[in-house]
Amino acid sequence: FQQVIKDYEVPKDKSLHRDLDLFIRPCIDFLSLCRPKSVSMGNAITSLKHKIAKTAGMSEEAAKKDLDEEIELYISERINVSQFIADKANSKIVEGDVVLTYACSTSVEASLKAAHDAGKHFKVVIVDSRPTCEGRGLLHRLAAYGMECCFVMFNAVSFIMTEVTKVFLGAFAMLSNGSLVSRAGNAGVAMMAHQFNIPVMVCCETYKFVERAQLDSICFNELADPDALIEGGVSLRNWRETPNLKLLNLNYDLTPIEYVSVIIT
Repeated sequence: FQQVIKDYEVPKDKSLHRDLDLFIRPCIDFLSLCRPKSVSMGNAITSLKHKIAKTAGMSEEAAKKDLDEEIELYISERINVSQFIADKANSKIVEGDVVLTYACSTSVEASLKAAHDAGKHFKVVIVDSRPTCEGRGLLHRLAAYGMECCFVMFNAVSFIMTEVTKVFLGAFAMLSNGSLVSRAGNAGVAMMAHQFNIPVMVCCETYKFVERAQLDSICFNELADPDALIEGGVSLRNWRETPNLKLLNLNYDLTPIEYVSVIIT
């Protein structure tokens, strides 16, 4: 959007704050075609439109400069804040902890590295699941960083939870009713931690907060490629030809507020 605004020229007899809003709509539509519009995307676009509306009365050059600065400010204060979250989360990790995390979150990764840099000795348990297997990348990076790691699949959560002292999770969105929307599987991890009386801490940037509430993950979700569910198997290769059979691959699930102990933002 920064580049679009820089290249934009106000037509004659038009005002920037009105025409630019219409000018960027095809760009927004294009982004929506590339991937479903996420909560964070919607918040960023809403913020940009609000800033555009506030340029009324400014000259074209001043308005463009102001919007460029506002975009940079939004990125620095709301998006690139993993290190700030890490500094806060670092205080929650103590010597000898066994920290469990699920899949991969940049904020959680930064938090674990910050605690390691502080000289704390602790163990990290990474829980992963098909079909994305995002935790494998996190495992390689943390192990290369010199941290003691343990890798388990989702079906071993109840077994490994007896050794865990804290759970750190990432977020896709934080709803107004306190519920967490995150990578499918997070809800199961949080509920299991709750059963074992282990605190669940969520690392979430403010641009992922949304003024919306939902009670389950069905009313709003993203559909992933159903064929990803059958990779490595042969029994469902021709599932499209099987009558009355559909594969559902949801990207996210919802964790109710009662299973979340702390939100670090």
